[in-house]
Amino acid sequence: MSGAWKETVCFEITGNSPERFLNIANRRGLSVFNVKKENDRVLAFCAASEFNMLSQVAAKCGTNLEVITRYGLSYRLRNYRRRIGFAAGFAVFCFMLWFLSLFVWSVEIVNLPEQYAVSVSDVLYETGIRTGVLVSSIDGKLLEYELENRLPQFDIIAVSCMGCNARVQFSATKPVRKQVEKNDPCDLVASEKGQIVSVTASQGIPFAAEGDIVIPGDVLVSGVFTAQGENVTMVHSCGKVTALVDGTFSESVNYSQIVTEPTGRIINISRIMAFGIEIPLFGSLPEGNYSRSYEEYPLNLYGFAFPIVLRREQWHELCYTEKELSSEECVAQAEEKIDKRIKNTGFLEIASSERTVNETNTGVRVTRYVTFLKEISEERPIEINRSDHTENTESSIN
Repeated sequence: MSGAWKETVCFEITGNSPERFLNIANRRGLSVFNVKKENDRVLAFCAASEFNMLSQVAAKCGTNLEVITRYGLSYRLRNYRRRIGFAAGFAVFCFMLWFLSLFVWSVEIVNLPEQYAVSVSDVLYETGIRTGVLVSSIDGKLLEYELENRLPQFDIIAVSCMGCNARVQFSATKPVRKQVEKNDPCDLVASEKGQIVSVTASQGIPFAAEGDIVIPGDVLVSGVFTAQGENVTMVHSCGKVTALVDGTFSESVNYSQIVTEPTGRIINISRIMAFGIEIPLFGSLPEGNYSRSYEEYPLNLYGFAFPIVLRREQWHELCYTEKELSSEECVAQAEEKIDKRIKNTGFLEIASSERTVNETNTGVRVTRYVTFLKEISEERPIEINRSDHTENTESSIN
C-alpha cells in the first residue's frame, strides 16, 4: 500500500560516465535505487522530489536522464483529470456514504420475552425507534423515560445507538448490586429485614445466628479478624445466609370489566418503509378500534441489511363489550397477578402463605401474606482508613 502512495520516477541514464554520476549523487545524499543494466541501457529509480536535483548533477557529469515511467497516486489521478464522469461518480459515492450513515439501518432488541414482541414493537415504532429514521433523532435518555412509562412491566430499558444500529435492551428485574472485587475485603450484610434460618461462612466470621432478627445493613459475616496484639487481618467474606422474610401482596379486580372481542373483519395492508418514509402499496389505514399484527421483510443483499423494509399488516376489527365477572373469576384474576409478582421476588421457597378475600359492591380485593425463605446476604466493601492504623497494624487481603 505504501508503494502506491510513494511517488517515484524510473529513468534511463545515457551519455558518458554513468558511474561518476551515481557516485556524485550518493555523496550529495540523493537516493538512487534499483539500478540495473538491461542490454545496453542503464535504468534506475529515484524519488520524484529529487529528480530535478539529479538532473543538475547529470548535466555536470555529461550524462542525460530520460524519464521512462512515473509512479504514485498523483500521477495516476492525472490520467483521470479530463474524465469528468469519474470525478463526479466518486463525489456521488462519497456523498451517498455520508447520506446513508445519517439513518438507522437496523434495530436490535435484546432480552425481550416473546409474548411482548408485538406490543413492544408497536410502542417502539410509535416512539420513533425504527429503521429509516435519522440517527440524530434518537435521544437515548428521553426515549428510555418514555418507554419506561409506556411499558411498566419492564424495570430497566436501555436505548443506545452505535453507528447505524439502534439497540434497545429490556430487563424485567432490578439491577444487581455491583459485587466487590474478588480480592478486596468486604462484609456480608443483610439486604432486607428477616429472621435468620442458617449462616454458612466459608471465609469470614459469622456475626448472626439462627433465630436472630436482622434489618437491612446489619453485618451477617464480618471480614475483619483481630488477632493477638494489635494485628488486624481483613478478608473477602464469602458465605450464604438464609432468612424468613415476610411479604404482603394485594390486587383488586372489579366485577364489571370492559373486554375487547374480534368481530372477524380483517383488513390487509402492505407498505414499504424506507429512510423514515412510508410508501403505501395497497390498502389504507382503517378508522376505529383495531388490533394489528404484521410481518416485516427487510431488504438484504449478501447479508447486508438496508434501511428498507416491506411490511405486511393485518388489522383485526375489535368491539368493546361490558362483561360481569363472578366472585370466583375475580379471585382467579387477582391470584394470577399476585403469582406473577411473587415470582419476581427471587425466593428459594415459600414457608407459609395466607390469603384473605374482601368483597365490596364493585369488586374483590385479594391479599396474600407470604413468608419466604430467601438468601439475604450482599457484599459491602470494608472502608480502609490507613491513618487509623499504627505501625504494628497489618492488613492482608486474601
